[in-house]
Amino acid sequence: MAPEKAFAAIIADLKEQLKTELLQELRAEMNLSPDRTLTFSEACEYLHMSEYTLRRLCREKRIPHRVHGADGSKNPRYFFSSSRLDQWIREQEEKNYVEGR
Repeated sequence: MAPEKAFAAIIADLKEQLKTELLQELRAEMNLSPDRTLTFSEACEYLHMSEYTLRRLCREKRIPHRVHGADGSKNPRYFFSSSRLDQWIREQEEKNYVEGR
């Protein structure tokens, strides 16, 4: 077998092994952090944000959340999906990034 063909075969094998290992690691990592429902205080900790700021974002409907309680309730309960918050964070990062500067 020519050296070029042997080298190409070795590289193809290494690529396949690496692909398999990466897929296994990604699957394991995804299983470690499943979607969970967070309370208001848990969301504050998760986002590293003050209660005032998070409440303002909820009131302005700028962050994904669910409200439990009657309309106009003095004490509504806010709940958040951890996966939706992760997606929201990524969207905010993209909005703040300007390419080419």
